[in-house]
Amino acid sequence: MVVVPDASEITSRTSSAPTAVESSATEFLSAFNQIEAFLRDTLDARRSDSFTWMVRQLAKRNQVTRSQSDALHAFADLRNAISHGEYRSGNPIADPRPDIVEEIRRLRDILLAAPTLVSVLRQNPIVRFSPDTPVHDVLSAIREKGYSQFPIYDDGGSYHRLLTARSVARWIAHDLADNGQLDAATVADVLRFAEPHDRAVLVPRTTTVPEALEILGTRDSGGQLPDAMIVTEHGKREQLPLLIVVAADIPALLDAVEF
Repeated sequence: MVVVPDASEITSRTSSAPTAVESSATEFLSAFNQIEAFLRDTLDARRSDSFTWMVRQLAKRNQVTRSQSDALHAFADLRNAISHGEYRSGNPIADPRPDIVEEIRRLRDILLAAPTLVSVLRQNPIVRFSPDTPVHDVLSAIREKGYSQFPIYDDGGSYHRLLTARSVARWIAHDLADNGQLDAATVADVLRFAEPHDRAVLVPRTTTVPEALEILGTRDSGGQLPDAMIVTEHGKREQLPLLIVVAADIPALLDAVEF
């Protein structure tokens, strides 16, 4: 048996169904407000701090790329035009084009759900040494793998420090000047020629690409950039490396968040 609803039921269902279609301006402003809230939360900014000021601060920290910064400034101008323009029936007359709405949504997704390092970079087999490792093993790794940074872990499995090709070059120059021979026996001997700015920053596996770009672009008190980032489970010294990020990886990181 087919049950036919009476007129009152039809009227009730029809009146409860949505009839308004969200305008392009409303969609744009919704995405813009989400981005603004994210920037304010990231910087712990005051309500009086402007959107463009927040964008400039993140650009200085390398947390947004140049193209992202340019787009955000353009979106801010469009937001102002929409917000201060004429309204009719509660809706702005000026509507952004659908492709502009799609662009701001895409940028919102990149900023609010930034990819992690481990999801972007593929790690080649990690070559690490201990202070007791014969120095010839390091030279072989440089020759055969082409690596220029090596994490040094002590016998207990804790991070000790970073050995760089620069340190190896300093050791060779000093050791040969002595008697024309390379007398160092272990990595510990070579580390005597390391300098304070030969360093790596330890980060957890949850580190995002924008966070990594900020770290790699931050100079220490001596004006030096870090040589590498070592990703461990929680960024602890006693955890073995999951990923090593160096300057050569920066183009791939930028591609992952390019807009």
